[in-house]
Amino acid sequence: MNYKVEVDFAPIYECVSSLTVFMSKQNHNALDAGKLWVREVQDRFAPAKLQQMRETMKLVGDFSLAPYIWSCPGERSVSGFLDWLEDLTTGQLYDIAANVKLSVPSNLPELRSRTSEALREWDAHYFSQIDSAIIEGLALEAETRRSSLNGTNDLEVYEEATEGMRLYPTPLLKQVILIPQYHARPFVTSAMFDEVIFTSYSADILPPATGRPEHRLLRLTRALSDETRLYILRLLAGKQLTFTEIVSEVKLSKSTVHYHLISLRAAGLVIVHYNQKTTSYSLRLEALNKLSEQISAYIEEG
Repeated sequence: MNYKVEVDFAPIYECVSSLTVFMSKQNHNALDAGKLWVREVQDRFAPAKLQQMRETMKLVGDFSLAPYIWSCPGERSVSGFLDWLEDLTTGQLYDIAANVKLSVPSNLPELRSRTSEALREWDAHYFSQIDSAIIEGLALEAETRRSSLNGTNDLEVYEEATEGMRLYPTPLLKQVILIPQYHARPFVTSAMFDEVIFTSYSADILPPATGRPEHRLLRLTRALSDETRLYILRLLAGKQLTFTEIVSEVKLSKSTVHYHLISLRAAGLVIVHYNQKTTSYSLRLEALNKLSEQISAYIEEG
């Protein structure tokens, strides 16, 4: 039985995503926005407040707000959602978690309070001041992606939005929620539960500076400019390999191979085959086939 795809967006999703990626120091080198964005944002906060927010995010760990945002019946602006979240009784907090079979920590009410406080601080000093075109663009992207669903192409829409993540049906999986994100580009991140998966995908909703190449073309050319990444693509031609098998063939550390796979995934050069039990990778020819066309289009624009 196939799962159904739904496309959702609200400003609070992007607020949470931007805070999460800002706090994920291990991913800063791979961010499209780069370390310059991190430093600029850092300067807006007092060191003590930043440390407090880091401690909160560490406490939260893998706990996901996505099921709560999705379940919120009212206004899902940052303040609108947080007001609703803070008004939930402990019983209601646990009920929403139970609906998606979310593993519930014993300190859920404390997590709610600490997370809400951190998000309000983030909104006050950063998120409320971002370019409004980001939120407008994400809303339009969600609307456009939603309109591409026709009732029979859910798996194809998911793979296209995620630039190559192939999510196979399982007996339990019923629904997948696609959410466009901007700050965390080029990452695709998922909160996975037995019956529902929330996947945030990279969306290039702001155009590049005049005369500059599109972000998608930059990711593609950068990914192909490295010898190891080219070798990985050669390994994946015509077959699927697990991460462990790729590490064994490439003979580099797991962290290095992971970094290379992030670059290849961001460029749409690999298909990630995922069935909730195993993950493997194969070559995605679609992106390679479009390379010449994209380069020609960019150069001939001038």
